[in-house]
Amino acid sequence: MKLFITLFLSLFFSSLFSQKICTGVLLDSLTDQPIEFANIGIVGKGFGTVTNEKGEFNFSVPDSVANAPIKVSMIGYRSKTFSSANLSLLTKIKLAQAATNLNEVVISGKKTKIKILGNETKTNGVTAGFVKNTLGAELAVKLNIKHPKTQLRKFYLNVPRNSIEKPIFRFNVYSKDEKGNPKDNLLTQNVIIEMKEKTGLIELDLTPYNLYVDDDVFISLEWIKDLGDVKGLYFSSKLVGSPTYFRQASQDKWQKIPVGVGLHAEGAY
Repeated sequence: MKLFITLFLSLFFSSLFSQKICTGVLLDSLTDQPIEFANIGIVGKGFGTVTNEKGEFNFSVPDSVANAPIKVSMIGYRSKTFSSANLSLLTKIKLAQAATNLNEVVISGKKTKIKILGNETKTNGVTAGFVKNTLGAELAVKLNIKHPKTQLRKFYLNVPRNSIEKPIFRFNVYSKDEKGNPKDNLLTQNVIIEMKEKTGLIELDLTPYNLYVDDDVFISLEWIKDLGDVKGLYFSSKLVGSPTYFRQASQDKWQKIPVGVGLHAEGAY
């Protein structure tokens, strides 16, 4: 956990130097309705946020990255990229909805096999997670897919320690890029997880989303709602298992550590 703490503190202190504030609202281009839980941030630099229920966003842009691109993205919409040198253009952003193709589901008469993928663990001895209220912060674990048309049926995660009342997260599924990092989000709609209990097993039914995958994918948990002064939310983890990929804010680059956060899923093939 010390590695997570160090990373978040370095982000906090670096933002205290000369900076500009990027603030505005994100709207649907067709309906003019606010878009909640969208990601906006400086690409690969660790400065970004998630829009609130009114579509509003607010985050710092240090002068050191004043010319870096700012990306706005949301599941079900076409992404946009701007130059952070033109902050005045970002007070009102409109995103157009993207056309989505429904997955074709083939019903087979063969017997289904079930396998748990990812880091299955319920231990309280090794934990890792979120130590700061940073919107867009995200943890991901790779699932090794060995059979085509594997269906992701359930998502699991155990929470042994938590100081937050009813945290809310987004569940994501990413493809894998040529370097083995998370790439594109494969979901076509938001999958929101609202914890009903402070600790214990989180279980999410994925069957309504028809998630069939042929290759390795990443499943992730993303911090999407401002919950004030956060003192820590910790998940069961493994010292030996699939490593954890993480990013500190929306649109940040992915990094990897050897500790395996206990994100796991039930796969059927």
